[in-house]
Amino acid sequence: MRILQAHNRHSARGGADEVLEEEGQLLRDAGHVVEQFCLEPASATGQSVRGPIDAVWNVPATRELHRLITRFRPDVVHVHTPFPLLSPAVFRTASRMGCPAVTTVHSYRYSCIAGTCLRDGVPCEDCIGKTVKLPGLRHRCYHSSTPASAALTLSLATHRLSGTFSRHVARFIALTDFAAELLVRDGIRRSQVVVKPNAVPDPGPPPASTGPVSFALYAGRLVEEKGIRTLLEAWKTVGSKLSLTIAGDGPLRGLVEAAAATHPSIRYVGWVEQAEMTELLRDAEVLVFPSEWYEAQPLSILRAFASGTPVICSDLENICASVLAADAGAAFRTRDALSLADTVVKLTSTPETLRRMGGNGRAAYEAHHTPQRSLEGLEGIYADVVSERTG
Repeated sequence: MRILQAHNRHSARGGADEVLEEEGQLLRDAGHVVEQFCLEPASATGQSVRGPIDAVWNVPATRELHRLITRFRPDVVHVHTPFPLLSPAVFRTASRMGCPAVTTVHSYRYSCIAGTCLRDGVPCEDCIGKTVKLPGLRHRCYHSSTPASAALTLSLATHRLSGTFSRHVARFIALTDFAAELLVRDGIRRSQVVVKPNAVPDPGPPPASTGPVSFALYAGRLVEEKGIRTLLEAWKTVGSKLSLTIAGDGPLRGLVEAAAATHPSIRYVGWVEQAEMTELLRDAEVLVFPSEWYEAQPLSILRAFASGTPVICSDLENICASVLAADAGAAFRTRDALSLADTVVKLTSTPETLRRMGGNGRAAYEAHHTPQRSLEGLEGIYADVVSERTG
């Protein structure tokens, strides 16, 4: 099969970029032919979303996609992230040229102009179910900018009202049941939505525990919505009992560095490459995931599953559902530092529980999140939409 991947990269490398590359390699290794059409972020090209044109209908992008489809003749066009510069117009181009288009919903951008369903630090669903996302515009939810928020609001409304999403997207690929239901609540037909979880490379079976509790690990971007402040506040209580290693980078790096300089129980290692991250996860007793927004499907949690490392996470449904269903960790009250501290201390005081949860996480990984499972899911989706188009 021939697959054309399309993607709008963002200024900070994230999970969508990793999934794009890993799925592309998976497909190539399985004998499929893959090409990519990627736009660099606005910050790298000198462009910005100052008005409706970039976000609603990127004419140069649709022309380039038309040229690529004519030359490459793909069976499927798989759009990972069309926002903001690629624009949803690419779905129409692909569909009208006879190529079924599918899209992975890496965030909540089809339903929320911010993409996070988060406002003022708490989950927000004010725009869910609204064709025109006026609350998002009113609160300037996209980059705290009225013009940029207006552009994304107009883009979503235009493509909803004109039928782009209903007639030219063959499948919305949700990563979790929660994300799938949110799409349906927002007006996407249930028949258009399919759930295919993310996958991560297999680090191999986890080693046997060799000693007492060593450290807890946070791995991810250092941004407000990830719950960094809650994490640091909790460690004022936990620190005497368990050390914390923080790996990552972002706007709150200075805050983390200051905490590490003040509290000997906190170690900051900065951004690390994947091989080092794998070793950190193997050595850690727990992964702490205090995020304060719905997330999509965090790769760090899946890597913890693969490594046999229990997860302590916030109790937002889309984050904790898979952890609790697998009995692979525990949840604390979101944004509650005392609840987080209490959960960490209680769970890490029982090594036998940690071992059991780690094994359960590894079993969940093998059942749902291996590269082979991901490949099977992609191939099934592609076969279905091609069959529908040709049948």
